[in-house]
Amino acid sequence: MTEIKWEEPFCAGGGNACIQIGHTVDGTPILRETARPDELVTTTREGLRNFIEAAKRGELDHFV
Repeated sequence: MTEIKWEEPFCAGGGNACIQIGHTVDGTPILRETARPDELVTTTREGLRNFIEAAKRGELDHFV
């Protein structure tokens, strides 16, 4: 796999269950949880945008 540039973790309260978002050199978005850094989820830019927008609208609130 190509080198991934990771953003700082997105955490509330600084625990070990933080989400990091990165991308490969070709721009493919990748997500991982800091507690399981070897498990990666890849998506498209559009898929990530749709996920973030759904979260902003509260459509994912029932998962937490």
